[in-house]
Amino acid sequence: MRSSILFGLSAIVCLAASLCGCSQTLIATPYVMYGEAGRAYYDRVPETLRSAEAPIIYVTDRAVDRTTPSGPHYGFKRNPRFVYGLATATLGTNATWDQIVADSTSPDHRQNYRPGVTKVEELGSFTPIAALMEPKDGWIRPKPDALETLFADTETFHALIARQAEQAGAKDVVLFVHGFNNTFDDAVIRMAMAWHMGGRVGLPMVYTWPAGSGGLLGYFFDRESGEFTIVHLKRLIVALATCPGIERIHIIAHSRGTDVATTALRELNSEIRGASGAGYVSKVLGLTERAGADAYGERPPYKLLKLATLVLAAPDLDMEVFQQRFFGENLLNIAERTVIYISPADQAIAIANWLFGSKNRIGTLKAKDMTPEQQDRLSKVTRLELINCDVKGGSSHAYAAQHPSALSDLILLLRDRVTPGPGTSRPLTQPIPGVWEMSNTYLKPGSK
Repeated sequence: MRSSILFGLSAIVCLAASLCGCSQTLIATPYVMYGEAGRAYYDRVPETLRSAEAPIIYVTDRAVDRTTPSGPHYGFKRNPRFVYGLATATLGTNATWDQIVADSTSPDHRQNYRPGVTKVEELGSFTPIAALMEPKDGWIRPKPDALETLFADTETFHALIARQAEQAGAKDVVLFVHGFNNTFDDAVIRMAMAWHMGGRVGLPMVYTWPAGSGGLLGYFFDRESGEFTIVHLKRLIVALATCPGIERIHIIAHSRGTDVATTALRELNSEIRGASGAGYVSKVLGLTERAGADAYGERPPYKLLKLATLVLAAPDLDMEVFQQRFFGENLLNIAERTVIYISPADQAIAIANWLFGSKNRIGTLKAKDMTPEQQDRLSKVTRLELINCDVKGGSSHAYAAQHPSALSDLILLLRDRVTPGPGTSRPLTQPIPGVWEMSNTYLKPGSK
């Protein structure tokens, strides 16, 4: 019994170590950015963004635990008032733009880069939903000015998006939702490096929820904080969807952040289905006609939310929960395209499997885990890409943002909107129906 408890505690420590933080040096150059191909993108970067610094819009419901010379420091405790602002990340001090471009288009980095966050400016906040409600006639109802307050909050946020989008020349937003045991700085730095390595295309943004408590029971604390944050992430997604000038939104969720993101999207999807009469509950309760397919006409959820791509990287999601959400509740309609990066070698997800006694988590899904019927079903859902990443080196859990093959594929997916298959610039193989596969040298110049 004692050995079992000790093993469990050791597993939690290993899980925390596997899932925390990000690279303390500049990540490897993605293969698709080698040479002239990469330099062509950096040549298009606006003059105001040609430096070692990367401006990242942030939205967070972390509480401030102290004030520093560079701005507020957000810790792991929760804040019912969620705020937004601008965080400035640096890829490395004393580096010129020409040096950075040279190293960001070469296999080897000649300079020693130490990414960090140098400035944080809090620029606004959203009124908590609970503060917009009041008791009335024995019930809890919205205050008379609730909608007016919601719209006013959103307009102020839109002004920030408009300013930054104009500076970046961007019409697409790339929103990163981090996982367990990540700090505020971890999320900002990871987004800054990935955005930079893709040629600084699009408007980068992080949604950073109250994770990173650490300790033996940190995973459980962060898991509940993930539940706390759902209502705020929903509101952010709607605010982005209604932002003038923004044409497409891409969400990248990593690890535990995949549960946070898909739960928020699931609730939005349910609200849209109910409002449109497409949900089964509205039919069963007689709120709409029972007959008819689950259709939305000209306004499916992904169009209403402008959600072009949903990326689930190393998802810490139970396989059966995933099936319920995406197939049973039709969450596949929430994004124009859903792409899932998995790896059976992911050690962190393997520990989470053991910790929660899951039959399997989708992040470590193996072909043998799927029945022929499941494979056939996946192969017929063309808007879903399940990609097995057989990549090695570096983190077995953060491969999607660090391995030059996986990050190359992510860049082609989001920046260039390429579909996979032979004859495309994403020549993934498909050894079994419904599952694409990436080798360790995928897209590496000179490899086959």
